[in-house]
Amino acid sequence: MQGATGAVGTPRIVLVEYFLSDERALVFGVTADSSEADLVTVPFSRAEIRALAERIRVELGGGRPALGALLREEPLARLVAPVTRWARPGDLVYLVPHDVLHRLPLHAVPVDDGVPLSRRNPVVVTPSASVLQYCLTKRTGRRRDSALIIADPPAERPLVFAREQARAIAAQLGPTRTLVGKTASRAELLAALAADDAAPGILHFSAHGVFDPDEPMKSGIELADGRLTAEDLLGMTLDVDLVTLGACETGVSDRRPGDELIGLTRALLYAGAPSALVTLWRVDELSTSMLLRDFYAALAGGTSKAEALRQAQALLPERTLADVLAHARESRERLGDEPAATAALAREEARMLARSGDVEAALRLLADTLRTPGLSAPDLELLRVAQKRIMLAGPAVDAGPGSQVFADPYYWAPFVLVGDWY
Repeated sequence: MQGATGAVGTPRIVLVEYFLSDERALVFGVTADSSEADLVTVPFSRAEIRALAERIRVELGGGRPALGALLREEPLARLVAPVTRWARPGDLVYLVPHDVLHRLPLHAVPVDDGVPLSRRNPVVVTPSASVLQYCLTKRTGRRRDSALIIADPPAERPLVFAREQARAIAAQLGPTRTLVGKTASRAELLAALAADDAAPGILHFSAHGVFDPDEPMKSGIELADGRLTAEDLLGMTLDVDLVTLGACETGVSDRRPGDELIGLTRALLYAGAPSALVTLWRVDELSTSMLLRDFYAALAGGTSKAEALRQAQALLPERTLADVLAHARESRERLGDEPAATAALAREEARMLARSGDVEAALRLLADTLRTPGLSAPDLELLRVAQKRIMLAGPAVDAGPGSQVFADPYYWAPFVLVGDWY
């Protein structure tokens, strides 16, 4: 068995549990070689941490968020600092958040020398220690070279990179079944999961996720024939190794007294999935496509889920604008038989070209794409709007080809692994 550090065997595991009170925060640390839990008291109240969480929520709703600065603020830094007291670099860290901490990317908070915790240690989240034990007993041992992929069901806001994700994942994992567009439906999904042949090792969704704060059990994934809700999942049996929700806000849950989480993530675990890869906020499609490509490449190579996510989240901030352009170009070529997808990818590539200073190449790409057969009137209009925006913006450069465009945690930190690390 491959551990989180890449060595054979089970990694050293550290459990870190939080509790927010009216006056202070309590951080408990437990290791396999400790006789009892260690306690660190952090002098920040629940109200202060909730206020910071609200500032982060507002920042995430902006056009170009700068999340990194907020994650360096003292309350979060003090909350995460004790982890390095208990966990050596490379140890597997399980975080058990409390209250509003469930919605914050604690794994992205800087620790030693400003390095994010997830760069130092593989990090997994669990709603509670009891849920963790439940997930570990559900470990299937299923091979991860097969997948059922549900991508880009019809919607007002198509997910272009969802189709690209589907093809890229299929190429990396081997035997796959893909439900795309109108076939990405609840009916087709349930039929595929109930089929007599071998169940897939991975169930991957690239679709719009919705969190319903009034009825958390109605939260879910929008499919072609309606929403697959948390309530639906509780009535299902998921005999898979991993469920990936490459969608928006799939990891957000409502809190009830006793900090019981109600929502999509808990439903997936109770349905039988030992682990789920979910998101904490609305994700950027292009950066998500690149991160998931790296995640699945590592997973296909035999790396544990926790370590695969750590590697992918460490790689994305290092990707340059030139890397992003190459990825967008490859994606466009991979989807060349789908006019609408080609047009949307061309707009993204042109935006990146203009950002790098090559306005001429950006406009040339858009002009060539306008001649693509089969484009709809809305696609043509969006291409023309993109042309006008680039021409009006002029030759100003805010990033060169070697710049790191996805360095801010906004792009790489929304994904969290919940449940079984392996």
